[in-house]
Amino acid sequence: MTFEIVLLLAIVLGALVLFTSGIISVDLTALLVMVSLMATGILTPEEGISGFSNTATTTVLALLILSEGLKNTGAVELLGDKMVRLTGKYEWVTLIVIMLISAFASAFVNTTAVVAVFIPVMFRIARSSGIQVSVLLVPLSFAAMIGGASTMIGTSTNLLINALGQSYGLGKLRIFDLTLMGGILFLTLMLYMIFIGRHWLKKESSQEEVIDDGHGPANYLTEIIIPEGSALINKSLNGGALATTRELNVLRVIRGNSGEASFSHIHVGKLQKNDILVVKANIKELIKLRNNPNVRIITNNRLSSVSNDQEEETNLFEVLVVPNSNLIDRKIKDVDFYRFYDAYPMAVRKGGIIGDQKLMEHKISLGDILLMDGDSEPKTFYSKNDWITIQRIAKDEIEKHLYRKDKLAVSVAILMGVILLAVSNILPILISAWIGVTLMFLTRCITLKRAYQNVEWKVVFLLAGIIPLGIALNKTGADALIANGFVELTSGTSPTFVVSGLFLLTTLLTGVISNQATAVLLVPIAIRIASGLEMPPEPLVIAILFGANTSFLTPVGYQTNAMVYGPGNYKFTDFFKVGGLLCLIFWALATFLIPRLYM
Repeated sequence: MTFEIVLLLAIVLGALVLFTSGIISVDLTALLVMVSLMATGILTPEEGISGFSNTATTTVLALLILSEGLKNTGAVELLGDKMVRLTGKYEWVTLIVIMLISAFASAFVNTTAVVAVFIPVMFRIARSSGIQVSVLLVPLSFAAMIGGASTMIGTSTNLLINALGQSYGLGKLRIFDLTLMGGILFLTLMLYMIFIGRHWLKKESSQEEVIDDGHGPANYLTEIIIPEGSALINKSLNGGALATTRELNVLRVIRGNSGEASFSHIHVGKLQKNDILVVKANIKELIKLRNNPNVRIITNNRLSSVSNDQEEETNLFEVLVVPNSNLIDRKIKDVDFYRFYDAYPMAVRKGGIIGDQKLMEHKISLGDILLMDGDSEPKTFYSKNDWITIQRIAKDEIEKHLYRKDKLAVSVAILMGVILLAVSNILPILISAWIGVTLMFLTRCITLKRAYQNVEWKVVFLLAGIIPLGIALNKTGADALIANGFVELTSGTSPTFVVSGLFLLTTLLTGVISNQATAVLLVPIAIRIASGLEMPPEPLVIAILFGANTSFLTPVGYQTNAMVYGPGNYKFTDFFKVGGLLCLIFWALATFLIPRLYM
């Protein structure tokens, strides 16, 4: 064993300690590995920074931008809304719908983004169905993981493994080469969750906390109008965009120029042009109403004359009406807010019960809270003395709900085009993905600024920093040393045994360190093992791929598991119990299926 190999193994050991302990973030750990390899002379500077130009890194970046473009146009949120409508009171039916939709979405959109959007949806489903949210979140995460593993563009890990394999002379995996295996695993997961897993995820009522999605129940009163050309005209309130939920409730519908007809929302029938709706909603829903082209908040007149780009610069803030305010005992319709306050009221909230009167008729009282849209800095005499600002709504919180729904069909068409070009082998996925990114920018599905702000750069730096480790393992001969030891241990055994061992090792390692890090460590070794055993390397690489994407043992084994861990009020043992048995089942399936499907 040379000094270089000893030095490299020390760096690998240090990286494993940092990955496992979480003392610093995984992307920073990856950069430390890259710098250490160059500083010690194991790699040249060109080799050390090669991860930034690697096709896996650049393809992942392109796909992250495509995912953000889909999210920006509301495509993922639309799937979430469909999910809410399709679920019912039956727990097993609800689980099937959740797992099917999340797995399908994760096959084409970044898995982490899908789960992030769907977590609040799980709370909506739990509230409407009475199903414990702990029963829903783990199946959501597990299904998204398998969905991502089922296509080559589903996760960054798949792209990384594909690129590593190609660098060692393996054939390129096509987009749907993994789908049959992934489909079998998904069907197994669904049956497991219906008959076993969901029962182990249930909490005693005293154990399950009531955790909201951060936006609370409907507590603001506002007033909206259905403008000419709205897609809501001749549509029913029930089951539509304005259907009653905990976050939004239509209290009353007023019809006619003089408001002569007033209906309860359940008696309104079809919506008509110029209908006025008295609505109670929380801030999140108000932001969505504010940016919905099919409705207009009556007091927020300024928005009808500004562009989408200008809307993003608008400030939202909450103000508390103070004693001796000039607003007290005045109706909202009688106040020239823009002249005296340089802002418009979007909604009002009282400490007590909000009635169903029109917002414009609301008489302002001491202690009322107004949600304002405009200049949050108290520049006028009146804004300095009539209220105090109690909260400014963070700009990123506003922008999360500024979906470009008019571009939804365009963004979906672009993604389908990227997939079609890659599947038909007309263009490599790298080129087709970047063509898709360029079209996303040109069609304004997403802006460059939003891409810079929202793309998960951690993944990009993690890949760029950790890829050189594979080069170092090969350059120093460390991969051959480890592979020869494995070959000696497994000499005389069947290829199936080797596949089984690698899948299990990958699953266990991914339970404590990043799945990308596990892949970078094991892929070069697996290829060396295949060479030593004179067997094709593809089954071993596939075993690592699925093992890295289906580690359900711990909440830290995969990002989506960590995301649902807190909101679901889970314990570490919940994952070990539910995920542990599932890992054993998947291990048996992988041992049987991978040699038959990929050898």
